[in-house]
Amino acid sequence: MSISLIVPGSLKGWIGGSEQVLCEGKTIGECIDDLESKFPGFRHRVFDEKGEINSSVMIFIDGQNLRSLNGLATPVKDGDEVSIIPFAAGG
Repeated sequence: MSISLIVPGSLKGWIGGSEQVLCEGKTIGECIDDLESKFPGFRHRVFDEKGEINSSVMIFIDGQNLRSLNGLATPVKDGDEVSIIPFAAGG
């Protein structure tokens, strides 16, 4: 099962210099584990010490914010797109 992870150029260093990589898993948590095995330190950048999504990023699965879904237990399927976007505040 292949899931696409997409990040903007400013975060591509997190995934080896690419803006898109494939990950494997039945849940977003399994995909994060897969990405951590490929890119050590990835999990630490995305989650805080409590295991919550880092406040500096937003994660979307096919356009839906992970915070409004089932967290790491949220199922993913072949062809889904996971996007990690840096949080930006304006004023």
